[in-house]
Amino acid sequence: MLAFLKKEGWIVRVSIRSTGFAILSLALPCWAQEFHPDIPKAWDEKSVERLEVPLAQRDRSPSYMSAEEYYKLKVRPIYRSYPVYAKGREPAGYIESLKQKDPEIIFDPSRLSTKEDWIAAGKLVFESDIQFFPTSFAEPPPESYIREIGWPVSKEGVLPGFAYRYYVRRVGALEVGINSCAGCHTRVMPDGTLWEGAQGSVPPPVPNPEVALRAKQANSADVRRRVDSLWIAYGTPWVMSREEFESHYTSEQLALESAAGHPGVFARQGTSFARPPHIPSLIGVQDRRYLDATGLVRNRSIGDLMRYIILNQGLDTRIHFGDFQPRLGDEGTRYSDEQLYALALYVYSLKPPPNPNKFDERARKGQVIFQRQGCVSCHTPPLYTNNKLTPAAGFQIPDDLRKTDDIMDISVGTDPYLALKTRRGTGFYKVLSLQGVWFRNAFGHGGQAETLEEWFDPARLKPDYVPKGFHVGPGPIQGHAFGLDLPGAEKQDLITFLKTL
Repeated sequence: MLAFLKKEGWIVRVSIRSTGFAILSLALPCWAQEFHPDIPKAWDEKSVERLEVPLAQRDRSPSYMSAEEYYKLKVRPIYRSYPVYAKGREPAGYIESLKQKDPEIIFDPSRLSTKEDWIAAGKLVFESDIQFFPTSFAEPPPESYIREIGWPVSKEGVLPGFAYRYYVRRVGALEVGINSCAGCHTRVMPDGTLWEGAQGSVPPPVPNPEVALRAKQANSADVRRRVDSLWIAYGTPWVMSREEFESHYTSEQLALESAAGHPGVFARQGTSFARPPHIPSLIGVQDRRYLDATGLVRNRSIGDLMRYIILNQGLDTRIHFGDFQPRLGDEGTRYSDEQLYALALYVYSLKPPPNPNKFDERARKGQVIFQRQGCVSCHTPPLYTNNKLTPAAGFQIPDDLRKTDDIMDISVGTDPYLALKTRRGTGFYKVLSLQGVWFRNAFGHGGQAETLEEWFDPARLKPDYVPKGFHVGPGPIQGHAFGLDLPGAEKQDLITFLKTL
């Protein structure tokens, strides 16, 4: 008979013979023991049925392809990729060396033994793009230009994943890829290190006036193609008809909204090009009950995170919103369940960067203010969120959702557009966690306040206020007036405390 005991970091195998003697031998270290993953079926129709909170416009809540249809989609191979450097910072002969490389598929579940193996494989999936183009479509910008526009770059001169990465998928063909998870969720820290999972440092989509001018001067065919792509990504015919959408997007309006881009804010599909949301941090996502700013997806298990990835990496433009389907005739591809599971494990493993802000006397005073002001009722320690949904201004909470979801009766008055007038609009906003606010920017659902100091500035409520974060034009940063009337010293104490979280 065999028995296994843990002793000082090792697994000790005990063989007990029928004679009663025990023979001890050392086996593998316990941290390297074999891992047997319990991989859920990602696209399980019963689980998908209760995955999402209904949209505010109930009859437009999304419906999806069947499991049979989904699993007929071709699985994406995960190819080895290579970083892109700012022009002039790449190693000598770098591009020519890439052109000589052979294609290499780097995700193979049969070679994964430990949990650490699976997490490392998930990192590969996290960094892998899903759309590819010839290198002629993209030229690395010079470092002088990068500095001029404030485009963050690592201390080694590497452009983060939001730019693109190089791929060799066919012998002799070098391509660039876009649309990885890392593309939106990699932050360049002040010391030049790249931190995956954090709110991304995605730069403005149009980083200088010359590009905006070209958009303004675009001919009618160029404008039509651009508007067609915007309709696929953001069209909500129950809010604005196709005709209204097209009349709104003149070349001048396209230039205006394009030039309004801001780091940390991204017009992801299903939201709004004119009023995009800020990019969330993925660190600690396993402790969040709802995903998306509007609480669209219920996060009940690792399987739900896998489904959320499916929806956001290719499937969401192929679903039906009542009689509206954004994209037609595109079969698409999918991740394997093993790839999704590894990716979800990697996201679960993400840790925050080291916090340089110490809990000093001023932070202690701020913590007292945080408690005295009642902030803990919504931003409850230790997660600094109560994990509930709060209704957007003007939204009436359906009775059936009160029975199935954790909902507050209080609206904090923030801009309701994202919650009520987009394809991700549930009528709610989730109560955000305050963990990690010290390394984030673009506060508020729309990223209009660039800093915590601006968020607590009462001037932001003025009708002619010009936000320092994302904005198309002047206007107030609405709602969440808590803390705005604190005396200056107490307000700074509160901010000091928040930056320690």
